[in-house]
Amino acid sequence: MIVSNRNLNSGLPLGGIGAGAIEFFPDLTIGNVTIMNNWLNPLKVIRGFHVVLLGEEPLFLQTNPGKNVEVKPQYRHVDNIEVEAQYPKIKYRFSNLPISEIEFYTPIVKGNVKDSSLPLIIVRVKGNGTVAFSFPNIVGSRRWGRVNYSIIGKVNGVLFKNLRSLQSDPAYGEVFIGCKGCHTYSGYSYWVPTRGGMTEDISVFSKLGKVVDEGRYSIRPYAREEIAGVVWRRIDDEALFFITWFFNSRPHHYPYGHYYENFFNSAVEVAEYALENSGSLRPLSIDADGWLRDAVLNSLYVLTSSTWLTKDGRLAVYESLSIAPLMNTIGSMTWDGLSFALLDLYPDLTVKMDELLGFYISNGEVPHDFGEESLEDPIYGASYLYPWNDLGSTWILMIYRDYLITSNVEVLRRNFNKMREVVDWLISRDYDGDCIPDSRGGFDNSYDGTNMYGASSYIASLFLCALQALIKSADVLGVRLSDKYESCLSKGKDTLNSMWNGRYFAAWRSTKESNESCMNSQLLGQFWCDFLKLPPVVDEDKVKVALRSIYELNHRASPYCLPNAVKPNGEVDTSSSQMRSCWPRISFTVAAHMVLRGMVNEGLEIAKKEWDTISRLEPWNQSSRIDAIEGKNVGLDHYIGSASPYILYLAIRSSMVGHYS
Repeated sequence: MIVSNRNLNSGLPLGGIGAGAIEFFPDLTIGNVTIMNNWLNPLKVIRGFHVVLLGEEPLFLQTNPGKNVEVKPQYRHVDNIEVEAQYPKIKYRFSNLPISEIEFYTPIVKGNVKDSSLPLIIVRVKGNGTVAFSFPNIVGSRRWGRVNYSIIGKVNGVLFKNLRSLQSDPAYGEVFIGCKGCHTYSGYSYWVPTRGGMTEDISVFSKLGKVVDEGRYSIRPYAREEIAGVVWRRIDDEALFFITWFFNSRPHHYPYGHYYENFFNSAVEVAEYALENSGSLRPLSIDADGWLRDAVLNSLYVLTSSTWLTKDGRLAVYESLSIAPLMNTIGSMTWDGLSFALLDLYPDLTVKMDELLGFYISNGEVPHDFGEESLEDPIYGASYLYPWNDLGSTWILMIYRDYLITSNVEVLRRNFNKMREVVDWLISRDYDGDCIPDSRGGFDNSYDGTNMYGASSYIASLFLCALQALIKSADVLGVRLSDKYESCLSKGKDTLNSMWNGRYFAAWRSTKESNESCMNSQLLGQFWCDFLKLPPVVDEDKVKVALRSIYELNHRASPYCLPNAVKPNGEVDTSSSQMRSCWPRISFTVAAHMVLRGMVNEGLEIAKKEWDTISRLEPWNQSSRIDAIEGKNVGLDHYIGSASPYILYLAIRSSMVGHYS
């Protein structure tokens, strides 16, 4: 994805899974740093990070090196950079310079959790010339005690520490920049006063090699103190630099530790490991091209921006970084949507977390998440007295999927009794005897800004597919089930089929009222059944007709995305903010369902339109909702379900379809 000269509020986040992030912007500046256990409180403004081509006069390889400087010094800088970004790498190309290319990337290695969770950014510089990197000391939540050290060893560089930071401080730890054979300058104070305000002292880049490096740098704490260090070396064709960190604090909000603590004791050790294994530490690659490749890879950004990976190997993802910091939220393709990608990349991690949700099942009720910035305090829905009736079905389908994809029958054996308990709870939520858990208003499902009543096609299709997964699991395990489950399945299918209006299944109906809109999630359960090779939950002839109606009504109702609900006359349903929105995670799942059902062109058309809108807005800060009428983000930031294009990729891969270039 070419992003040159774009003004983005969020850059491409780089850093290992669970290790925090540094965001890189098209102008080759950085910001929104969360490597210090500060996911919800990023360091937005970073000064002192520079990439400089050294010579008679230093040339900053950034189009806006003084982005955050009050009084800008006389930077000599490049005017244009060609920038290509595909998570987890961003590449900057320069014209008519001895340095042709600088690429920053994080290793995301399929099947290798250790190498995918490194607190590491690798910098590959190509060309011929001498390049310097500077980086500020940001260690410690307060400035006092910051000190820089020159390190000479397998990897030379500058180590940033804070001697007065305590382990209860989230920012207790260290940062390192360096390379093999680097020259080092341990530090300087770059934030200095001048007429009109503060400015940046960039004179150091003209002095490198001419001044003696003392090997240690610190100053007395002043109110505006900011110190940095520099590394540089001659490039002959290609060289690697490393940015690493190591934050092993135990603050109150994150007492879990990092997975990388199992293998390393310092940021320098991480850099040495990166040097020794640089050939295998590569960015993730997929077998796709064009816009689909951009969509699938860039939508995986949440693996860096929003993840925990604890020392004991538990993986958790924020639902949203600023509004809903809930961990591993499920329902309507949130964690359940992201976990399609995770199961393909890191199956053991994914199964572990899916099963952990089962640990918190309370009398058949499945939790909405693990808690607010916690793995031990689950939340059950959005509002008291209105339990969510889609979470249980979702969890059962996740467990059955995990068994099917991993071919590990023990996944079923360990969870079968809980699966049955959840189905029994869902059946108890049926108050009118139609074998569909009743919607009773009160935002009692994942559309938690919308009141539904009676039988919802979304809830019904999910429940019936989950019921089939339970029955199939019993068959696999040789467990005899009561006849009530087959009887309920048959009756529930009749209920869902009764909602058919000749074109699609109505959004919801009760004895008193109904919503006859066409919801894009009406067949979400049928998607699960198709993906899991379970029998259909509705008449076969209705599936493709309903998908065609979603294409003709929902797809055509908005130039931006796939609206959640559209009235029979083709107008967007504006009865609630959720209905008039598009949920990209549902849109890409619907597109995947169309591909599985042979509607390849229609599915790809829907997905491309959705991605075009997302990439225009904020590709690395995707919202939970896009307004279908105005085409703008209106939902939760950095949304957990952002990785849903991977579901489309899996559907294409499964169908061996190649029409996405």
